[in-house]
Amino acid sequence: MSAPNSSLPNKPIASERVRSADLPVAWIMMLGLIVAIGPLSIDMYLPALPEMAEDFGVSTAFMANSVPAYFVGLVFGQLFYGPFSDRVGRVKPLYIGMTLYVIASIVCATTSNEYVLFVGRTFQALGACVGAVVTRAAIRDRLTAKQTAKAFSIMILVMGLAPILAPSLGALFLRFFDWHSIFWFLTAFGVLNLLLTKFFFFETLTEENRNARPAREVLSQYWDLLKDPRFNYPAIGGGLLMGAMFVYISSASELIMDTYGVSATHFGWLFGMNAAGFVGLTQLNQWLTNRFRILSILRFGAMMQVISAGTLFFVGMFLGTDAWLPLVLSCIFFCIAGLGLTQPNASAIALAFQKQRAGMASALQGSLMFSVGIFGGLLLNLFPVNPVFKIGIAMFALMSLGAYLIWQIDRNLNLDEVG
Repeated sequence: MSAPNSSLPNKPIASERVRSADLPVAWIMMLGLIVAIGPLSIDMYLPALPEMAEDFGVSTAFMANSVPAYFVGLVFGQLFYGPFSDRVGRVKPLYIGMTLYVIASIVCATTSNEYVLFVGRTFQALGACVGAVVTRAAIRDRLTAKQTAKAFSIMILVMGLAPILAPSLGALFLRFFDWHSIFWFLTAFGVLNLLLTKFFFFETLTEENRNARPAREVLSQYWDLLKDPRFNYPAIGGGLLMGAMFVYISSASELIMDTYGVSATHFGWLFGMNAAGFVGLTQLNQWLTNRFRILSILRFGAMMQVISAGTLFFVGMFLGTDAWLPLVLSCIFFCIAGLGLTQPNASAIALAFQKQRAGMASALQGSLMFSVGIFGGLLLNLFPVNPVFKIGIAMFALMSLGAYLIWQIDRNLNLDEVG
């Protein structure tokens, strides 16, 4: 049975689907819906941070710590789901993670204590991160390296609507309801993911390709992955480039709303513009992968990000908060949009040579990415400087190191030979 290309598939046995010749667009878009729960959970409540801070009697900067709290859950959750999904398949972890997400979202929606909210956010992430791990691994199970890069671009087209629409949607909820309604919406989205898993997500990992090594060897397998240059350079380099975006997410409300006095509604529009740039370049990436080597596109995108972050660094150093807001936003825009050229391709290279441990590779890649987000969030608190310079320092440092690692990838790496 061939993989369907224009409609959501029935559930044939896994062995009939693995490494299909055609690109299953509808299936990939469905995976994008599942993984969209991550950016929705991160971005939708950002416009509500000042209102939440007032409600809890704390500062906006303190309430923004709920973003790194979410990243903590993403780091550790992915490290669990990766080897678990390599051992039992892709379906069971989705059920477990999404059920946990729904419960944690209800806790966030009903709490009146900021620390309970932080814990709830961490457990939200522990549930939501299963989508990113399993979908990346499922794509690797089924497609070739070049198809994988295209598939990630298609998936980002769907999931990318979340960060574009989420802040504006959150601001819209605030016009008619309070911040609790945002978490009730996220609860409903978690239920939707459970339904998508039940009716449309089929098993992609065949029995013969499952990782039968003892569970006690998980740490050594992760260490083996980290020592593999075919994985570590694209995974860590791509993680540093992507992690810089989470630095921006952590500081966006303080920078744009508190420093420049932008309203919640306009904040949503500005935030969405960056996400739109990211999504737009991922679609351009599909066209580029037919004409250029994946590594060449990855390197070009990394340089685009470094140059933009460096410009922001010098703007913050010399102008600070007197900098023209459109100039600051333009620098951030090209930093974030450049991810459209780096993330699909870095992920494709990092996963290309991992077969029986695709879930672990996907998990470790994601955990590295969000570890950078946590570190970057802490880094922001170390510099007693103006917000523009602060975000410029963090993003420029992370993106420069990420680009350096990308340049260490073997230029002769042949992805066409990967099975």
